[in-house]
Amino acid sequence: MKKSTFPIHVFLISLMPILILYQSNLGEIPLEDIFIPLILSISIVSISWFILKSLFRSNKISLVISFMIILLIVLSYTRLYFANNANIDINFLGSNVILMPIILCIGIIGIICIYKKNVSNDLLSIFNVMSIVVVLFLVIPIGYYFISDDSQIVSLSEFVEIPIIQSDVVEKPDVYFLVLDAYSGDIALQQDYNYDNSEFKNELKNRGFVVQKPSYSNYPNTNLSMPSIMNMVYLDSIAEELGKDSRVLTGIKEIRNENNAMKIFKENNYYIVSFFGVANAAASKELLDERLCGSLFNLSPELQRAFTYHYFPLSYTRALFNDNYQFDRLECTFDTVLNYEKQTDLPLYMHLHLLLPHPPFVYNSSGERVDHKHTEDIFDESLRDAYLEQLIFANKITLEMIDSIQNRDANSVIILMSDHGGRLGVDWNNPTELNYYRVFNNLSAFYFPGHADEISENIAAVNTFRFFFNTYLDTDYELLEDKQMWFSPERPYDQTDISEQIMK
Repeated sequence: MKKSTFPIHVFLISLMPILILYQSNLGEIPLEDIFIPLILSISIVSISWFILKSLFRSNKISLVISFMIILLIVLSYTRLYFANNANIDINFLGSNVILMPIILCIGIIGIICIYKKNVSNDLLSIFNVMSIVVVLFLVIPIGYYFISDDSQIVSLSEFVEIPIIQSDVVEKPDVYFLVLDAYSGDIALQQDYNYDNSEFKNELKNRGFVVQKPSYSNYPNTNLSMPSIMNMVYLDSIAEELGKDSRVLTGIKEIRNENNAMKIFKENNYYIVSFFGVANAAASKELLDERLCGSLFNLSPELQRAFTYHYFPLSYTRALFNDNYQFDRLECTFDTVLNYEKQTDLPLYMHLHLLLPHPPFVYNSSGERVDHKHTEDIFDESLRDAYLEQLIFANKITLEMIDSIQNRDANSVIILMSDHGGRLGVDWNNPTELNYYRVFNNLSAFYFPGHADEISENIAAVNTFRFFFNTYLDTDYELLEDKQMWFSPERPYDQTDISEQIMK
């Protein structure tokens, strides 16, 4: 009896959704972030193939599974092509009402054809060879990209080098760095939401905070804002090195993970704690002593969002997956901070970067779990009501966390800030003055026990840790000028200094 050909095609094709997604996001997702998703993908398909083959005892099962994966890819990219097409007259072709019946019919007809056809070893061998060729077509450009693009293999660490100083100070305070992602400043809240945030600011002042007014981020998004803050430098030289047309962010993520601020904390014998979530805790395992609120696989948040956006055909399922992930991480973080107990006598540095009030919007103003409207554009101004609700809750839970920290140790330093503004309703290509405030106007407040009178009227975001280390560890880092660098999300290194427009 002739031995049946092993269907390696089903396992190779299982890699395609991740490889296609990664190939279209080469400059934004680090290579190591796709290893676990690839393993998960091939594992799920392998288990499905084994179970179905055992139940139906047919070598056609592998063809059915491969066919269904390919159909999912076709559906996903057809939907995105039409839904995002500049020609609004054909956008409706990307709707599920149009595509789902077509794909369903193709799927049923395809499965029937597979089961009616005599599947020989020769046919399986052809499919195996075809799958090898297709995967090679995906892998070879990825390999070529890494070989040909110097920005992928050359470290950017030399562009952010500063002295890593070990202080002689013996008594070092615990430090909590609390970042509220996409929290708008007073100007934007008043202009866009007619919302007076003074009650929250007054509550901070009552707790000993010095609230900066007004304050601005140095960059318009997390990708550059947080690496700049944590490395205590501007990233101009990196932008010049990579060029205006570059979209590569993997090197930026490297310097974020190996940042100067945490290196200085580590050099000064701090116990460093962070949380899974935004940008996977923004630090390498070597710098962290403890990383909290992880999940089973701790997949890259960026990759998870991209995967659901591409391959979940229903907006409801995309929102449900992302919203639940967001909600669970936030709830875990809140609970951990409110009940945190130090397990060491070492001084503590806790890095808290919350995707709040940043979308998805999962809370109302009272902190109840809700389902808000979702749009493909997270900057859509129709989301403003949901944003404001979540911002009001962010005020409430932030004060609760601050109270908990201060009740445990009133001498702990707390730095509260946002990495940029809310950004809803921004025209990135033709920005107005109001757009600048929507993007850069942010939150910045400092609780420096015993040093409140030393805090200047405006501390640039890039100087956050320079100022802290100078104040508490007796370092002498130079304070840099405050400036705002505008760019659109699609062109992160095509930057324009708009400081004068902001500061006037």
